Amino acid sequence: MTRNINDASLANLKHYEGKWKHGQTRTIRVPIALADRVLALARQLDNGGSLDTSDSPDAYDLLNQLKAKRKKSKCDLADVKAILDILDASF
Repeated sequence: MTRNINDASLANLKHYEGKWKHGQTRTIRVPIALADRVLALARQLDNGGSLDTSDSPDAYDLLNQLKAKRKKSKCDLADVKAILDILDASF
């Protein structure tokens, strides 16, 4: 059996360096509607970030606003929906 490999071609192969800091990767299936958000969260985690909402001052401020309005009993359903929509868009 003879080798069907060109040694010159092997010498020209370049080693691929992965872009992920945590090592090996694998393919996963996620809904198309969530794919970009899941990838963004994965990149955030790979770069040392966390999923803790306190990392996002906007989300933290919005949650505090919601809590303050709830304590004053001045929070209506429209306020809650608006704040939740903003939070959902940021994650």
